[in-house]
Amino acid sequence: MISKRIDTGVIIKFCLLGLLSGCATTSTMDTSESAGADLNDKSLDVLFATEFPVTSEAEALAKATQALQQGDVDKTLFFYVRALQFQPENVELLAQIGDIQMQRKNHTLASRAFLSALEYDPTHARSHEGLGLIYVAEGMHEQAVVELKSAVAYNDQLWRAHNALGIYEDKAGDFAAAQLHYDKALSINPDATDVLNNRGYSKLLAGNMDGATLDFYEAAQNRNFPLAWANLGKLYAAQGQYSDAITTFKHVMSEAHALNNTAYAAIENGDITQAKLFLNKAIRLSPTYFPAAEENLSLIAQRELSNDSFSIID
Repeated sequence: MISKRIDTGVIIKFCLLGLLSGCATTSTMDTSESAGADLNDKSLDVLFATEFPVTSEAEALAKATQALQQGDVDKTLFFYVRALQFQPENVELLAQIGDIQMQRKNHTLASRAFLSALEYDPTHARSHEGLGLIYVAEGMHEQAVVELKSAVAYNDQLWRAHNALGIYEDKAGDFAAAQLHYDKALSINPDATDVLNNRGYSKLLAGNMDGATLDFYEAAQNRNFPLAWANLGKLYAAQGQYSDAITTFKHVMSEAHALNNTAYAAIENGDITQAKLFLNKAIRLSPTYFPAAEENLSLIAQRELSNDSFSIID
């Protein structure tokens, strides 16, 4: 077992879902308009209504499927909304519209679709999950947990909900419960590399360094997941495996930044001489002025003179 304490503050943290990154934070509570008329951008109606008329739900769904297979998200959404006008209480279709609007980063229309579905069927797990994930992205954490727990209570096979609940359990300090959620998510979707990375971080928080290393390595080496490369590099560096750390960091950053990050861990480990070597090399290799490395060297010098603690520039 590794005896050195790992400073988890320097490890890159959890990844929720790619589709939620960079999402807008608009209000999700406006449900005053009817679902069929107000679940789509009006610009899509103008763009497609004349060119692609439909006369039945079946025709609209067939055209939506064809558009989805072609990767045309806007046209898919247009035809789903058209199909909904023939059957407004179709909760699966409402949830599908909500998922697409989430992909388009339109939380207002996505939440409207999920809430409409829940009005028709309060036990619709997929809509609870979608609404919960929107609340996560908007920082409405209490509401998110309620919706996500409802989702898995009604359907235990929703991997995204399990992943998000795992993150909340980790933040609450219940690492065993968190890892049960990650395990469940991976049993449902073994290809969910972001979940594998999250489980590795959870194991790190729990002090299971070997388990964390295995998960990060699998996500990085075998699946080429950028966050896992960074996490694995920082884990190696924190354990004093500096050569491995630099090699690992270089998968996702320049050699100069890899050296600076490794120096950060070396300073934390008390390996000041090694840290100075890394920082000097980082400065030489950087094509432009490298203020972080320069400041870290300056702070090391101040520490050597005063023996005072200092903050390291990452």
